[in-house]
Amino acid sequence: MLYAILAIALSWCIQLPAILLLGLDNSLTKAVFILVMWSPTFLALAFMTRSRAAREGVRWRLGKLGYLPIGIGVETMIAFAMLGILMLAGLATSGWFTFAASGVSVAGGPWVLGAGFQHWPLFLLNVGATAIIYSTIGLVATTGEEFAWRGFLQGHLEQHCGVVAAILWVALIWWAWHLPGLIAGYNFPETPLLGALVLFPLQMLGASLLFGWLTVRSGSFWSAALAHAAVNSIQQGVFDDLRLSGSALDGHLVRTALIFVVGAICWWRLRSPGGSSEVS
Repeated sequence: MLYAILAIALSWCIQLPAILLLGLDNSLTKAVFILVMWSPTFLALAFMTRSRAAREGVRWRLGKLGYLPIGIGVETMIAFAMLGILMLAGLATSGWFTFAASGVSVAGGPWVLGAGFQHWPLFLLNVGATAIIYSTIGLVATTGEEFAWRGFLQGHLEQHCGVVAAILWVALIWWAWHLPGLIAGYNFPETPLLGALVLFPLQMLGASLLFGWLTVRSGSFWSAALAHAAVNSIQQGVFDDLRLSGSALDGHLVRTALIFVVGAICWWRLRSPGGSSEVS
């Protein structure tokens, strides 16, 4: 409880002055937000330094390596499922991609195997390679959150209330930790209150169930950190590239629904017999 309160307070004390004094669009504010991402880990390390009990059970090792790419793959599939649904519904087009039966024309973007027309095997390889590379780079930021939330806090909560309840508590704390930026419109500039109070909590719930499941099954926070980095890189990139024909809310609703569905599947897996047993 003390850790959660201090983590939220520290985040707010850093975010609020930057938002109020500099504004969201200031480059220094964006640098401050990266610092905020590391604040829960700095706090966790302080707890671990002072308490032997706090050091016990921290999931910092690599764990089962087979789980490392799963989160990247899931978050990348969410990105393209979102794009496909919106395009088929006539609600959006893509600035980067023109799809055809034989392949995809890539007009631009950060795709590591280049642009131009690509048959489906090359395009899928391009997407996969880009997701892996940018997710790995993104660990510079997401490690600061995931070591704290999944590596440190989730395990301690599991000892008191079980795996599923621990994941739900982390989701609630994680949402509250984000609140200043959310209300200011950082993630949902068109609908900040709806985003902060409805859409983002649902996203946090779905993401926490996925990240928590990855952590339990792999015995490590690293798979969750890679999944988080995939959200911030390839998934956010595909979302930002959308050319929406109507409100931005259409994109947010589809994205939120997909994240929530993935979380529901992880909930089912965690509650199934043996689904939440920890891998040593």
